[in-house]
Amino acid sequence: MICEDEVTSIRMRSLSLDTSPEAQEVVLELLRSAPAGKKIALTFDLIQTARLLVLAGLRRRFPAADEVQLRRHLISKLLSREDVIRAYGFDPNIESR
Repeated sequence: MICEDEVTSIRMRSLSLDTSPEAQEVVLELLRSAPAGKKIALTFDLIQTARLLVLAGLRRRFPAADEVQLRRHLISKLLSREDVIRAYGFDPNIESR
């Protein structure tokens, strides 16, 4: 069981080095009070941003790759080997090098 002091300690610990606990609490309260649709939209935005960051890294790692090759690299990062083979018909251990 979590006691009140532990909850306060968890709540006050900053998730970012450049954000004060007070500012973080304001952001968390805004998120808590946001409508479900807004939370879903924010989640989709975060997923899209993460994919764009992964693609940017893949472009740096494989500068000669075309869009199809980059998509295959991305897919192989997001799914298990078995799922890639089953859903997309290629083996990432062979084709994503």
